[in-house]
Order: sequence, then C-alpha cells, then structure tokens
Amino acid sequence: MSSSGPTLRRLRRGIGQRLSLALAGWAARGGVARVRRTGQAVGTAHWLLAWPAWSRLRADVARALDVDRRQASRILLGGARTNDGAIFEALTLGRPGADPAALVDTVDLRNTEVLDRLAEQGRGAILLGMHMGNGILLAGRLAAQGRPAHIVFREPRRLAPGVLHACIAATGAEPIPLDRDNPTRSFRQMLRALNGGGLIYVLMDQASKQEGRPRRFLGKCQRTPTGVLKLAERTGAPIVPIDAVERWPRWVFEVGEPLDTGPDLDAMLDAVIDHMERRVRARPALWSWHQRRWKRYHFDDGPSADAAASGGRPEDAPQGDPPCR
Repeated sequence: MSSSGPTLRRLRRGIGQRLSLALAGWAARGGVARVRRTGQAVGTAHWLLAWPAWSRLRADVARALDVDRRQASRILLGGARTNDGAIFEALTLGRPGADPAALVDTVDLRNTEVLDRLAEQGRGAILLGMHMGNGILLAGRLAAQGRPAHIVFREPRRLAPGVLHACIAATGAEPIPLDRDNPTRSFRQMLRALNGGGLIYVLMDQASKQEGRPRRFLGKCQRTPTGVLKLAERTGAPIVPIDAVERWPRWVFEVGEPLDTGPDLDAMLDAVIDHMERRVRARPALWSWHQRRWKRYHFDDGPSADAAASGGRPEDAPQGDPPCR
C-alpha cells in the first residue's frame, strides 16, 4: 500500500495547524472581542466551505430532528459557529498576548447551588458535558470560583502534543489527559480528584470504535464509552449535567440536578443518553452535528445496526454484544 495517502494527510494537518495557530495568535493580540468575532467567522467559513460535502449530513440532521433540509442547514450553521468558535477560542488561550482570565469571564453559570450542596457534603462530582459550547472556558470559570475543576481530554491528532494541555491549564482548570497506552493511570487521576472533592468535566456525546456499549444516540447506533460511568459506579459520585443554553453575546451554562442513574451500568448509560438527546433536541443549533463521532455513523434500520457501532463494517462488530438499543 502506498504511503502517499497518510503522508498527504499529515502534511495537510501540519499546514492546517500552523495556519490555525497563526490566526489564533493574531486574534489573541486583539483582545476578547476580536477572539470571539473571529471564532464566529471561522465557524461560518467552515459551514460555507463544507456546504457541498455536508449533503448527507443535512439529510441526517433533518431525519434525526424531523425537520426539512432548509431548517437542517440553519441548525448546522449554528452548530458550526458555536463549536468551531469554541475550539478557536480555546486555541487562543495558549498564544502570546492572550488574556485567559478575560476569556473565562465571558462565561456565566446558572444554578450553581447544586455544586454548593455537593461541596458542603465534601463530595466530588462528574460533570456531564457535551459538544455544546466552550467547555474549557466553563471549567476555567468553575476554577475561578474556587471549585476544583478538572477536564478529561484526548490529545487531538490535528494539534501537536501538549498544545491542548497548555490551553486548558491557562484557564486555571486541571487537565487530565486520557492515556491510550495506560488507561489505568488516567482512571487513578480521576479517582484522586473525586476523592478530594473535585469536579471532573467529561464529554459523553462521542462514539468509540472499540470501547463502550452499543446505544442509539439521535437515531444512530454507536458504541458509547463507559469508563467514566464505571468510575461513578465505583465511587458513588453523582453525575451532574451542565448544559450550554446561550452562546452570544456570552456563553451561558446551566447546572442541572444530579441524574437519577438507576441500579447498574446499563441504566446509568441509558439515563445519560436520554439527558443528552433531550438537550440536543431542545437547542439543536448549539450542538456540534459535524463532529466525526456522530456524522461518520449512519442510520441503519436493518439487522446490521450493530455493525454501525464499530464503524460500519460487519466484520468489525465486536462479538457477543447485545443489540443496539
């Protein structure tokens, strides 16, 4: 097999990273207003440039929400502006001339009494996040309020190692990288944080090719990770949803009551998915429909639905899994 394909992808990623960081550096030097405006423009440009390639995605959004394609297009535009803008803002945090404290100050939090009650009990919590808004700035806001906030993340392939870690740390939140080679190390870090009364912010609206259990999320069958839920099961830590409700002119997040997660891991997973679906349907223009962890899966009404959870190839479907539900 020729190596030209992977080489070309690496070249594109390298060029894309340099351009993104250069633009982020320029925006950072102009203050918060320039950063936020540029982030919105980046999202709009992505939507315009991806328009021909998003034909299937528009159809998927229309089907998932039972809307027409025109409405689906508006929803996709909102999702791109919200989440591409959030990613861009996060990139600026580590650039020279950035003012992380000023960016963190663009976040408002509602209903923090839930977190106050947990703190009074000396309890940590798992914060159920989604690809809806700027979770990195959210964690920074929690840290600025004196709440020990930690962010669980994977190093993205499109950025050099350490870039995202530095951006998270700049907000005052504590990064917890997921160690692919030694996942036990990450688990122990999260366990220590919870035992110390910390708040662990984790994104659950994403699929995995090999890990987790098959579930339908917004109509598509995919494997949903369960590692953090096992941590909640082991420690008894509550799962507290924290949801984006506005993106402009400020980020606004709302803390919800701890989820009623049921008696076992399957019930806990079902409760989490039910909450996430309801939040996406309530504010679809805030969710990142174009993330590859949803768009690469396909609607499948036939008996091969389980195969979709492993990337769409029946031969890759893990043996012995229950049907996707």
